Amino acid sequence: MKVLNSQRTYLFAIALLVLVYFVAGFYPRTSNTLSGSALHNGAEWIPDQYLHFHSPGIAFTEKAPVWLPRAISTSGLELSLLVRSADTAQYGPARIFALSHNRSRANLVVSQVGSNLSLRMRNPRTALNGTPAHLVKDVFDDLDWHQVDVVINGQVLKIRVDGKVSVATSIPDRPLQNWDIGYRLVLGNEFTGDRPWLGDIRQAVVRVDGRSFDYLSPGALVFPEKLATTSNVVAKLIPFVDSTFSRATVSDWVVNFIGFVPLGWLVIMARKPRPGFLRAIVFAAGVSLIIETGQLLIFTSRVPSTEDLILNTLGAAVGAWLAKRYGLPLKCASQEP
Repeated sequence: MKVLNSQRTYLFAIALLVLVYFVAGFYPRTSNTLSGSALHNGAEWIPDQYLHFHSPGIAFTEKAPVWLPRAISTSGLELSLLVRSADTAQYGPARIFALSHNRSRANLVVSQVGSNLSLRMRNPRTALNGTPAHLVKDVFDDLDWHQVDVVINGQVLKIRVDGKVSVATSIPDRPLQNWDIGYRLVLGNEFTGDRPWLGDIRQAVVRVDGRSFDYLSPGALVFPEKLATTSNVVAKLIPFVDSTFSRATVSDWVVNFIGFVPLGWLVIMARKPRPGFLRAIVFAAGVSLIIETGQLLIFTSRVPSTEDLILNTLGAAVGAWLAKRYGLPLKCASQEP
């Protein structure tokens, strides 16, 4: 029967599309969240040598850096790190250096992703966590010491690795204007305890307006006895309110909206008689809700958001409307001769 075959094709397409949504929503599936409410802090200062992270640990400043307001006003900052990774394929982004509040709110983040160096710098064109990131490939493909220098000067961002300029790119005017002056500095992990990095840091110096701040000097950092892991889950519950209007954010909104248009169209076209408009929207919203809930409860590497749920549902509604308005009519089933 032609209609039955057509319906089966639509149903198969729906199943395949939902599978794609789940893969995209839950990737990467590996989680490096620490289990338990508190673990021993694996950060250890070896006197006159380096800061050693032999297991998941953290070291941070008690307050926001004193140089932060000046860096924002001058649009200038230099960061010098001398680091040695303990693993050439660390699950990432594993935090080496961060000026942040949590993994979804950050001013500046230097991390390791596999063997690559990643730098995220929040500016008027990025999301609140600084994405998209700048990648320098294969920096950590060995276990040697590497000098990493980050220079923000006006409208230019440079990343030097072992003296070689690996990234040199233009950035918006007044690039640090939306940095948060209350963010503290953290080494070896994220404040949520779910971005641990293993290795050694021999140098961590920030230079602003001619002054240097050495964060491996005595008393510069706090070393808690326990590494708290009770606040790993971060979700955006209030839609569109705490989002920065940037190119990356708008791009994410567009993808979430357009991505669900085909699902709404297919659900309408899949059955005879065609289901109501509302039923198609409810189905699509249910798929999106399962993905966002899964991200919240299980997959900590993704940030669940009511924005995604709303945009997914609106996209499906548009697809359903298009199918009702322009879709080819399904004829009554007839037996082929």
